Amino acid sequence: MPKIIQDTHLQELNNRMKELLSSYGADKLTLSIQSLPLQFHPSQKTPKNEPDVLLTDAVESFFLSSNILELSKTSQTTYRSEMKLFLQYVQQHFGKNALFQSTTNGEFLSDYINQYSDQNTKAKKSSFLRTFIKTTYKKFYGHQDLEHLKKVLRVRWLNDDTPKAFTKAQIAEILMIAQSRNHDTLYTAIIWTFLGSGIRINELCHLQIGDIDPHTQTLKVIPKGAENTKKSRKINQLALLMLTDYIEKKYSRARETLPESEYKQLYVFSSTGGKKPLTPRAIQHFMKSIILETQSIPVEDKDRLGPHSFRHTFAIQGLEAGIDIYTLAKLLGHESLDSTMKYLRMFDDQLKHAINKHPFAREVMRQIKERLESK
Repeated sequence: MPKIIQDTHLQELNNRMKELLSSYGADKLTLSIQSLPLQFHPSQKTPKNEPDVLLTDAVESFFLSSNILELSKTSQTTYRSEMKLFLQYVQQHFGKNALFQSTTNGEFLSDYINQYSDQNTKAKKSSFLRTFIKTTYKKFYGHQDLEHLKKVLRVRWLNDDTPKAFTKAQIAEILMIAQSRNHDTLYTAIIWTFLGSGIRINELCHLQIGDIDPHTQTLKVIPKGAENTKKSRKINQLALLMLTDYIEKKYSRARETLPESEYKQLYVFSSTGGKKPLTPRAIQHFMKSIILETQSIPVEDKDRLGPHSFRHTFAIQGLEAGIDIYTLAKLLGHESLDSTMKYLRMFDDQLKHAINKHPFAREVMRQIKERLESK
C-alpha cells in the first residue's frame, strides 16, 4: 500500500528536477535520465493520491474507534491527555486546520518526541502515537503500514532489559477477564499453566497430553535451543489441577474413542481438536487483548507486558516465597545461572522500593525536606 507520510527528500529532489528542467529543457533531461543505469520494477504500482484528512477528523475518529472505546476509563483519560499535548504542539507549527499527513511526518514526530529528555516519557509518547497513527491509517487508508516510522516511534523504555512481571492484583484481574470470556476455559488453562510452571510460550504451544504426569507434577517440554529433545519441568498443584480439568473437559470424547498412543499425542492447546498446536502468535494476540482490557495495568506498561511476562512473574513470586536462586534456575530450565541472576537483581530492586515505602523511611524523608525548605 502507498505510504502517506510526506518525504522531505522527495520534495528536495522535485525542486532540483524543476531547476534542471528550466535550465536544459524536457528533451535533454529525458535523454539524460534514460541513459542512467536505473532498474524499474513493473510489478510495483504507482502510488495513488491519498485523500487529504484533517487532523481534527482523525482525532475524532480515533476516540470513537473500538481500540479506544474498549479500554478502561482511566486508559481513555490517559490517551486524551496525550492527545491534548500533541495537538498543542501541532497548533504551534501548523495552526488549527492541520492535515493528518503533515503532522505524521517523520521529522516532525521526531522533534515532538525529542523535546522530552526522560526516556520513559519518550517511550510513552511513541507508544501513544503508534496507536493513534495505526488506527487512523486503518480507518482512512485501509492499512496500518508503519514500517517507515518504526525508527522514529521506537518504544524504548529505561532499563528495557529488565524483566517486566505482573503484580498479584494484575494477575487477579487478568484471570477474571479470561474467565468472563468463557472460551471453553482455554484462556484460563493457558494462564494457569504459565503461572504454575514458568514455561516459555513455545514450550506451552507444543505441550502434548502424554507430556503431563500428574503423579510427579511434571511437564515434559521441548526446551529453547533443543528442538529434538524433551526435558522435565515441574508445575504446582493448583495449576496442574486447572490444566488436567481443562483436558478432561476438552478431550474426554477423544480419550474414549482414540487408541491411548494417539490420545497422548494430541496437543493440549489446540483449535483443531489436538491435531495441531496453537501458534505463539495466537496466544500473544488473545493475551494482548486481555491486557488492553485491564484497568490495573498502567497504559505505559501495556506494550511491555505479554505471555512471557508470566515467566517473569513465576520467577519473582518464587523468590518472594523464599525459593533459592539455584532451585529457581532448575525450575526455569536455565542452563546457566547467569540467566537466573537477572531475576535476583529485579527482586532486589523491588525490595529497595518496598523498604523506602516503610512509614519510618517516609517520616525521615518528610523531616529532611522540611529542613531543606526552611533554609
